Amino acid sequence: MKNEGIIVLSVSSALYGFSIILVKMALNQGYSSYSLMSSRSLLSIPFMVVAMLLLKDKVEYTKPLPLRDLTIIGIIGSGIAMMTLYIGQAYTLAINAGFVFRFVFIFTALFSHFLLKDKIQKGQYLSMAIMFIGMYLISTDGKALNPHWGDILVLLASMQVGFTNVLAKITMKKVNSYLISAIRIFIGSLFIVLVVSIIFGLDTLSPISTIPYTILALALLEIIFIFLYYRGIEIEGPLTATLFFLMGALVSAVLSYIILGEKLSVIGWIGGTLIMLGAYVLIKKSK
Repeated sequence: MKNEGIIVLSVSSALYGFSIILVKMALNQGYSSYSLMSSRSLLSIPFMVVAMLLLKDKVEYTKPLPLRDLTIIGIIGSGIAMMTLYIGQAYTLAINAGFVFRFVFIFTALFSHFLLKDKIQKGQYLSMAIMFIGMYLISTDGKALNPHWGDILVLLASMQVGFTNVLAKITMKKVNSYLISAIRIFIGSLFIVLVVSIIFGLDTLSPISTIPYTILALALLEIIFIFLYYRGIEIEGPLTATLFFLMGALVSAVLSYIILGEKLSVIGWIGGTLIMLGAYVLIKKSK
């Protein structure tokens, strides 16, 4: 792995883990997941308008832009997948959702194999196995999952994200990762605001006036995370980037312990150690 790839993917994973804590804090204040999703998306739109205007003349891309693929990435990656995830989380346990969504690395590997003809290396297999065990331990505390029908929706969301990860890599042959990120967030945010407002009403946007700092922080974290994550995909490929994404589970667990006072058992710490070990193996085997 390149040093830049290690840095951007590590930072993006940490930011994603921190965003989970902010969501928990907002939900603990009594705000619905739909309100958080639509309000965060609304704040992201003006940021991305500015970003697209700045990037359009400063990055290389093939003209005309592959608008079909960019629209698919935006609507699915930052739109339908996130809505599917939020709805699924409402009908399952948090412990289930946290674990099942991490299956995104499996779907990314499958789509990479069929669409990019990528071959999984031995080091990647070993890293995947170690990090999968660690992810299970830190997410479930070693306990068996109690299945709920919402798990199916969460799994569907992880499949959609895995697909857009690979489609983004294909699109990066024509468009710089930063411009793809800006367009994805803009299209996805616009889609979420329109759909959620139509289905659940404009009241879903009310948190903007009541908890602006939390919403603003969530919007900024999502923006920076996707920009760094897609840069990581551009450098290292979708599978390696997605494996690093699993480190977000460790960050969330540690920050939950520090900020929210949630306890992490010995099994959880073992899981976190395995995640770090898997990341180390991935880095060493990729050099």
